[in-house]
Amino acid sequence: MILIGAVLMSQKLTRVIVTTDMEVDDMNSLVHLALYLNLLDVEAVVYTASQYHFLGDGVHTLGEVNPHWRTKGRRSYEWNVVPHEPDPTAGELREYRPFPEHWIESLWSNEYAQAWPQLQANAAAAGEPPFPSPAQMIERTFVGNVAFEGDVREETEGSRVIAQAILDDDPRTLWLLSWGGMNTIVRALMSIAERYRDTPEWPSVQQRVYQKVRVMGVADGVGQDNSWLDHGHELFPELTFWCVPYMYGGYVDAKMAQPDTLPLFQAPWPEQNLTQGNGPLMARYMLYGDGKVYENEPERFQFGKHALLDWGLEGMPAMQFERGDFMAEGDSMTYIPLLPFGLRGIDNRDFDTLLGRMFLDGHPDSDAPAGFAAIGTPVDGNPNPYLRAYQEDFAVRAQWCAHEPAVCSHPAYVAEVTGDMSAAAGERVALAATIVDPDGRGFDAHWDVAVEPSRYAGAQDLSLWQKCATDATFTVPADAQPGDRFMLTLSVKTRAERPCTRYAQVAITIA
Repeated sequence: MILIGAVLMSQKLTRVIVTTDMEVDDMNSLVHLALYLNLLDVEAVVYTASQYHFLGDGVHTLGEVNPHWRTKGRRSYEWNVVPHEPDPTAGELREYRPFPEHWIESLWSNEYAQAWPQLQANAAAAGEPPFPSPAQMIERTFVGNVAFEGDVREETEGSRVIAQAILDDDPRTLWLLSWGGMNTIVRALMSIAERYRDTPEWPSVQQRVYQKVRVMGVADGVGQDNSWLDHGHELFPELTFWCVPYMYGGYVDAKMAQPDTLPLFQAPWPEQNLTQGNGPLMARYMLYGDGKVYENEPERFQFGKHALLDWGLEGMPAMQFERGDFMAEGDSMTYIPLLPFGLRGIDNRDFDTLLGRMFLDGHPDSDAPAGFAAIGTPVDGNPNPYLRAYQEDFAVRAQWCAHEPAVCSHPAYVAEVTGDMSAAAGERVALAATIVDPDGRGFDAHWDVAVEPSRYAGAQDLSLWQKCATDATFTVPADAQPGDRFMLTLSVKTRAERPCTRYAQVAITIA
């Protein structure tokens, strides 16, 4: 047996820095992330710019600061059909859809502060680490390079915090989550290069960055500006960018989520389980047609008023949503894979995350969903086996914001589980686990074969294998070959009106 941890408090939390351009879906991602702040070490939240939002500096135009922009400018909301190419006249912009300043600090000091006592109480009841205080989160919020898309002219408070975290002595992996443009992260990397590039230490500094830093949220090395390609890549060409194959939080999830989870994105589920009766923090969470008005946004993007998604893009028709449908969290898919739910896929492609096995940016699995290009294509089957359970967990944590532990659900977790092992073809392998159930209301547990991360020619034939017990036996197929691998997943789901599910994974390799 290997020890998973008597309580989550014994774990070293994954270290995270978020950069955000405060798009409406980012705001929802922040509210959602607030419910899991005790399971990640969110060291900083940094405002940044992007092709969608920038504040200006009161002096320059976009073109004077960055001649290589991606923004579609006013065309994005004034033209019925918006070209895919950047707006050539956008260089005249002095600001673009500026986000509300101090929005994040206000969230921590008001809605999060009101939820914090109950979040703390429920975390204690679950045996989880405590939530950071509102004051701590305010201290961890910084302004980065917000003036213009791709603006890397100078160091900012936010870029300095990122650079310091990269260079400090903390041995943990540092996950930089890009929810907007890369420019504040790139500015931090440029500052490191300016300090060391002309010194003998430069090669070792580069290697330190490569070993320590992982970036999530950047597609094909571009993201929401061109700053990485323009300034960062030449300095740190081997920086690791991870992606996941399964999306979460798209603007179309209320119509296009996989079938087993689709009802949990459609009205009335989000209102009944997330925003209603769960206090002011969850009341800030935005749904289609809920009446909320977004500051500084044009009418086309006021989804709380008209519930109409119309990007004006050729080949993507407008979609009318129902009042109360899930709206969007376009950036939550960067932190969800990092959550400690018992899956082992952080930086290790042999195992799963909640959003599938990670792959290097630009090198997806051949059968992985193709992100934005596949947005209008309904999913056949339920490719992500963890999506529904995660959405159910969202409802559990939402309830924590305003209710005593006695009426809330708390996850049962795997305290010990059989370790990875080698086996021979035809061998019977014993599996065992110890489960801790804080609520004492009971749980259901079952083992199955995780087909995608397994390596065996007939793995799909094992997809129906299931043992509904914590202690079970798995018989290795007689035709298994040396080097084949079977990834067995234990799922533990609480018996509650709002259930929680946690996991453990065991690898069996054929000798």
